[in-house]
Amino acid sequence: MPILSVKALPQIDSTKISLALKKTAVAISASYGCSPENVWATWEELRSEYYTEGNNSVEVQPLETHPPICQLLCFEGKSPEVIESVLLAAAETLSTELGISNNIFISYHEAKSGQVIAGNGIVRCKN
Repeated sequence: MPILSVKALPQIDSTKISLALKKTAVAISASYGCSPENVWATWEELRSEYYTEGNNSVEVQPLETHPPICQLLCFEGKSPEVIESVLLAAAETLSTELGISNNIFISYHEAKSGQVIAGNGIVRCKN
Protein backbone atom coordinates (compact mmCIF):
# COMPACT_ATOMS: atom_id res chain seq x y z
CA MET A 1 0.00 0.00 0.00
CA PRO A 2 2.70 2.53 -0.69
CA ILE A 3 1.34 6.03 -1.24
CA LEU A 4 3.57 8.64 -2.87
CA SER A 5 2.51 12.27 -2.40
CA VAL A 6 4.42 14.85 -4.44
CA LYS A 7 4.32 18.62 -3.98
CA ALA A 8 6.23 20.53 -6.62
CA LEU A 9 6.56 23.77 -8.50
CA PRO A 10 5.06 24.06 -11.98
CA GLN A 11 7.11 21.88 -14.30
CA ILE A 12 8.71 23.15 -17.47
CA ASP A 13 6.87 20.37 -19.31
CA SER A 14 3.73 19.45 -17.37
CA THR A 15 2.92 16.68 -19.86
CA LYS A 16 5.65 14.57 -18.19
CA ILE A 17 3.90 14.44 -14.81
CA SER A 18 1.34 11.70 -15.47
CA LEU A 19 3.84 9.28 -17.02
CA ALA A 20 6.41 10.11 -14.31
CA LEU A 21 3.89 9.19 -11.59
CA LYS A 22 2.96 5.95 -13.36
CA LYS A 23 6.55 4.85 -13.91
CA THR A 24 7.47 5.78 -10.35
CA ALA A 25 4.55 3.76 -8.98
CA VAL A 26 5.74 0.73 -10.95
CA ALA A 27 9.32 1.21 -9.71
CA ILE A 28 8.10 1.49 -6.11
CA SER A 29 6.02 -1.68 -6.47
CA ALA A 30 9.00 -3.66 -7.76
CA SER A 31 11.20 -2.59 -4.83
CA TYR A 32 8.44 -2.86 -2.22
CA GLY A 33 7.23 -6.25 -3.43
CA CYS A 34 3.62 -5.55 -4.31
CA SER A 35 1.41 -5.16 -7.36
CA PRO A 36 1.63 -1.78 -9.16
CA GLU A 37 -2.11 -1.39 -8.56
CA ASN A 38 -1.36 -1.26 -4.82
CA VAL A 39 0.81 1.84 -5.20
CA TRP A 40 -0.93 5.20 -5.28
CA ALA A 41 0.76 8.39 -6.45
CA THR A 42 -0.56 11.94 -6.27
CA TRP A 43 0.73 15.30 -7.48
CA GLU A 44 0.02 18.71 -6.03
CA GLU A 45 1.35 21.80 -7.77
CA LEU A 46 2.73 24.54 -5.52
CA ARG A 47 2.37 28.18 -6.44
CA SER A 48 5.83 29.57 -7.06
CA GLU A 49 5.51 32.30 -4.44
CA TYR A 50 4.70 29.66 -1.80
CA TYR A 51 7.94 27.67 -2.17
CA THR A 52 11.21 29.34 -1.29
CA GLU A 53 14.74 28.26 -0.50
CA GLY A 54 15.66 31.02 1.91
CA ASN A 55 14.95 34.24 0.01
CA ASN A 56 14.98 32.50 -3.36
CA SER A 57 11.80 31.73 -5.25
CA VAL A 58 11.43 30.68 -8.86
CA GLU A 59 8.59 30.54 -11.36
CA VAL A 60 9.07 26.94 -12.58
CA GLN A 61 10.96 23.84 -11.53
CA PRO A 62 14.73 24.44 -11.76
CA LEU A 63 17.18 21.62 -12.42
CA GLU A 64 19.23 21.96 -9.23
CA THR A 65 17.18 23.72 -6.54
CA HIS A 66 13.66 23.66 -5.12
CA PRO A 67 13.27 19.86 -5.38
CA PRO A 68 9.82 18.31 -5.50
CA ILE A 69 8.97 17.43 -1.90
CA CYS A 70 7.66 13.90 -1.59
CA GLN A 71 6.31 11.75 1.20
CA LEU A 72 6.16 7.99 0.83
CA LEU A 73 3.74 6.31 3.23
CA CYS A 74 4.13 2.54 3.51
CA PHE A 75 2.82 -0.13 5.85
CA GLU A 76 5.22 -0.99 8.67
CA GLY A 77 7.48 -3.99 8.72
CA LYS A 78 9.90 -3.55 5.83
CA SER A 79 13.62 -3.99 6.48
CA PRO A 80 15.99 -1.02 6.30
CA GLU A 81 17.38 -2.49 3.06
CA VAL A 82 13.93 -2.61 1.43
CA ILE A 83 13.13 0.92 2.63
CA GLU A 84 16.38 2.18 1.11
CA SER A 85 15.68 0.33 -2.14
CA VAL A 86 12.17 1.80 -2.37
CA LEU A 87 13.44 5.32 -1.70
CA LEU A 88 16.17 5.00 -4.33
CA ALA A 89 13.79 3.55 -6.92
CA ALA A 90 11.26 6.32 -6.34
CA ALA A 91 13.82 9.14 -6.42
CA GLU A 92 15.69 7.85 -9.46
CA THR A 93 12.58 7.16 -11.51
CA LEU A 94 10.76 10.37 -10.64
CA SER A 95 13.79 12.60 -11.23
CA THR A 96 14.66 10.87 -14.51
CA GLU A 97 11.12 11.03 -15.87
CA LEU A 98 10.76 14.71 -14.93
CA GLY A 99 14.17 15.54 -16.38
CA ILE A 100 15.55 16.93 -13.10
CA SER A 101 18.30 14.43 -12.32
CA ASN A 102 19.08 14.01 -8.61
CA ASN A 103 16.80 16.83 -7.52
CA ILE A 104 14.14 15.04 -5.44
CA PHE A 105 13.43 15.07 -1.70
CA ILE A 106 11.54 12.03 -0.35
CA SER A 107 10.81 11.10 3.25
CA TYR A 108 9.62 7.59 4.20
CA HIS A 109 6.88 7.18 6.79
CA GLU A 110 5.35 4.02 8.22
CA ALA A 111 1.66 3.40 8.76
CA LYS A 112 1.23 1.27 11.90
CA SER A 113 -0.81 -1.90 12.21
CA GLY A 114 -4.28 -1.10 13.52
CA GLN A 115 -3.93 2.60 12.72
CA VAL A 116 -5.06 2.54 9.07
CA ILE A 117 -8.42 2.05 7.42
CA ALA A 118 -8.33 0.86 3.83
CA GLY A 119 -11.58 0.03 2.11
CA ASN A 120 -13.98 -1.29 4.69
CA GLY A 121 -11.77 -2.14 7.64
CA ILE A 122 -8.79 -1.63 9.88
CA VAL A 123 -5.54 -2.93 8.37
CA ARG A 124 -3.41 -5.09 10.65
CA CYS A 125 -0.08 -6.87 10.23
CA LYS A 126 -0.40 -10.42 9.02
CA ASN A 127 1.61 -12.66 11.35
